[in-house]
Amino acid sequence: MSKSGFDASIGLAFSLELFKRYRRNGTVEAELPRVPGIRGQCKAFLQLVNGEVVSVYLIDTQGQRHSSDKTTLCRLDAEKGPFEWRLQLQSEAVDPALSAGQSSGQPASLTSSSHALAGSSVPRIVSSLPQEQLQAWTPQRRDALYITLTNIDGMNTVEEIKDLVPFPRDLVDELLRLLLEMKVIVIPA
Repeated sequence: MSKSGFDASIGLAFSLELFKRYRRNGTVEAELPRVPGIRGQCKAFLQLVNGEVVSVYLIDTQGQRHSSDKTTLCRLDAEKGPFEWRLQLQSEAVDPALSAGQSSGQPASLTSSSHALAGSSVPRIVSSLPQEQLQAWTPQRRDALYITLTNIDGMNTVEEIKDLVPFPRDLVDELLRLLLEMKVIVIPA
């Protein structure tokens, strides 16, 4: 392993299977010369939690974020690549007991939507987004959820996440509550 992570240039689909087998946490990324629907180069990101892809997005040369999916990127990599994929390991792994739904800490309460989430709490991703629930959502709402999710790394507090994402603080609270309701994250009390 080099300073910049693991080389995954042997093919995205094959690499993702290996990362799944070995339950890796981190972000797989690559520069892509062309992606249908996006002008110019872009950078692709796939966030992994315990080897499962939990979010996929692209950032174009103007810094705009675009939603994507694992299947599209694997197909693009097979047809036009392989590209120079790298896995940037997450420094703190997700507790396996949490991903099995046996958390020792209680998740933050969802009962009061007007109550702000504790700013010093550190959210953790415990499962992938339920794609079937997101089908009916608007692209803007899905993007906001993905952007918020990509800033949850097991180290950033709720307050730090609110500072990192380009949304009003009350919207970030609501997005975090949605992720809690979908059982994608936990926020220990």
